[in-house]
Amino acid sequence: MYNFSIINEDEFQQFSDQHPQATFLQTVKMGNLRKKRHWQVEYVGVKQDGVLIGAALLAHMKIKLGYYYEIDGGMLVDYTNTDLVSYFVESLKTYIKKNNGIYLSIKPNLVYQERDWNGQAIGEPNKKAYDLLSSLGFHHEGFESGFSGDSPRWIFAKALVGMDQDSLWKSYQKSAQYSIKKTQEYGVKVRELSYEELPKFKELTAHTSERRQFHDKDLAYYQAVYQEFGESAKFIVAEINFADYIHNIREKERHLKEKLATIYMDLEANPNSRKKNNQKREFEDELKTFEKRIADADEFKSLEGDVIVAGALFIQHPQEVVYLFSGTYDQYKKFYAPYMIQHDMMRYTVAQKIPTYNFYGVSGLFDGSDGVLKFKQSFTGYVEEHIGSFDLIVNPVKYKLYTALKNVVGKLRG
Repeated sequence: MYNFSIINEDEFQQFSDQHPQATFLQTVKMGNLRKKRHWQVEYVGVKQDGVLIGAALLAHMKIKLGYYYEIDGGMLVDYTNTDLVSYFVESLKTYIKKNNGIYLSIKPNLVYQERDWNGQAIGEPNKKAYDLLSSLGFHHEGFESGFSGDSPRWIFAKALVGMDQDSLWKSYQKSAQYSIKKTQEYGVKVRELSYEELPKFKELTAHTSERRQFHDKDLAYYQAVYQEFGESAKFIVAEINFADYIHNIREKERHLKEKLATIYMDLEANPNSRKKNNQKREFEDELKTFEKRIADADEFKSLEGDVIVAGALFIQHPQEVVYLFSGTYDQYKKFYAPYMIQHDMMRYTVAQKIPTYNFYGVSGLFDGSDGVLKFKQSFTGYVEEHIGSFDLIVNPVKYKLYTALKNVVGKLRG
């Protein structure tokens, strides 16, 4: 015998933490964040003999003629249990309609198709869950590609179970290892921002969103994330002290010139020495590299102290660390700082014994056009194609009027 009801925050969170479909989107912390973002939130569940076996963070917002309801990252339920899912959905319909809801959108944290890191399908798609939801009246929004909002349909992730720091490093592609070594040469340092420093993070993401033409969150959002998620939200930045950087390059250049001076003297005495001639060519090439780096760094010599060059926001959850938002200043791209940020956070994830590192959204296009995918692939991992979004019309009459009004308003606004 199933029983649908409102459940309390503690009950929901304990269930969410242990659920195989767990996601930060279905947590009390996210519920509190959504409240700050003008959503109304409640936690609902289904019990059998007093035991909670399905639950959801159910959010709703006022729209014309009623309310729009949403379950982002859920329902948290066993989708192979047809009777349970059917009961949960019918109970939601009744509850939402009773509370003047017009329609419900859900985005289950369900993998539709497992894929390798190049996007090649592994096994068969999860059609059972898709067919079940469709049979219950849900309309699927489509198997689209491209970047899509806060809960992407395509993600790139990396399993860290059984890894230590050494095996983590060895799992990267050589391109990532090279880039991380370069950041160490450049003196890139990584640290966590305080609440008071969040405007610096907002400046960074605003710069990146303008360059890449995507919608950025406002400062109030980042502040709310920091307040509600606490230590589970990590605003990480990479910094360079350019005075130190230039000093270190000049020191290396000086040592190299001293080595070359010795080699030149040796070659005067023995001009046909193959070993010394090879060393001469090698060190002269290295010297040219240092001279170019000094020339490139000249534009930054007036910058004082530690300068933020890149940053990212991560959310920590018992089952995964999620790489949510990031930014890089154009003029500092040559310093490879995002590689150091990812490496540092993966090292942290391994140390915390968290099983999955979720790089989050990719476009779902594997034709070489997705630079974000290429960056994430350099750390190796796998692709998950999620099942996507479903809409359920709860009040057909009001929904028809609502969509008609939306169309009229849209036309009036041009």
